[in-house]
Amino acid sequence: MTNVTLSIEAEELKQARLLALQQGSSLNAVIREFIKGYIGQNKRYQQVTDRILQKAESSEYKSGGRSWTRDELYER
Repeated sequence: MTNVTLSIEAEELKQARLLALQQGSSLNAVIREFIKGYIGQNKRYQQVTDRILQKAESSEYKSGGRSWTRDELYER
């Protein structure tokens, strides 16, 4: 494991440590779990984005050669 140095306001650090303790954890464990979730969230986002782009590329939808102007698209 690698050590990381963070700059955190003293009062915020105190509150975070107390909250972690109340939850039966350590601040170190809370930060590790946050980072794992952060990484996982980014991976899920990338997977969903890739699936959407694949579906868009394989789509059979055709516009029939019609193109619209910006004004036509935003007509009210």
